[in-house]
Amino acid sequence: MLALIRRMRVAWWLFGLRLRLQRHGVRVSFVLGSGMRWAGRPRLEVIPMADERGGSVTLAFGSDVRVGRDLVLDVRPGADHVVEIGEGAVLQDHVRLQLRGGAIRIGDNTQVRDGCELKSAGELKIGARVVCGRGSTFHCERAITVGSQAALAERVTILDSDHGADGSDAWVLAQPLLVDPVEVGDNVLVGANVTLLRGARIGRNSVVAAGAVVMAGEYPSGSVIGGTPAKPLKSLGG
Repeated sequence: MLALIRRMRVAWWLFGLRLRLQRHGVRVSFVLGSGMRWAGRPRLEVIPMADERGGSVTLAFGSDVRVGRDLVLDVRPGADHVVEIGEGAVLQDHVRLQLRGGAIRIGDNTQVRDGCELKSAGELKIGARVVCGRGSTFHCERAITVGSQAALAERVTILDSDHGADGSDAWVLAQPLLVDPVEVGDNVLVGANVTLLRGARIGRNSVVAAGAVVMAGEYPSGSVIGGTPAKPLKSLGG
């Protein structure tokens, strides 16, 4: 009986979500696994730019997904959006998913902890059994990939883009966007307060030391990476 009540609550929320998005011409489709539980009903924010209408939202929740309080789905009409949450995944309290015409894919048994913000206009993929520490931010314009069994500590920031700044009076946010995908390999440990900038590619089984600022480039597997700007410091296990 309890499982039926939970499923009815989710179905009612999805019905309301569909109605609200339809007002903006957005089509909604969803796949709902069994055993979904939430501490509070997710909140929908629809933020159209100018006269943007249309597009679609596809939501796919695996079995036994757990959602904390105040999950926010922040949707911009006029594009196609995908959210995939794998089986057994956990989204803790105050997580924000910003949908800007891309995909957010979270693997099985991954934990997205309190206060994380995931924004995607491209392909944001987090593998299975990953921990995303509290207050972390992912800003994906084209592609961010975090491999399976990676562990990200608190307040990690990953950005695959930034605006050019040419020293003129032109508004910096109106200057060209510079984009380069970011990759974090399998079983990488990323320390607290790390920033991974566009073009950074971290090899598997590596450790990124707390506070590092990692610029564009290839960083070898099985290494310790640290500093500002970061560089490989030593090889692990050798």
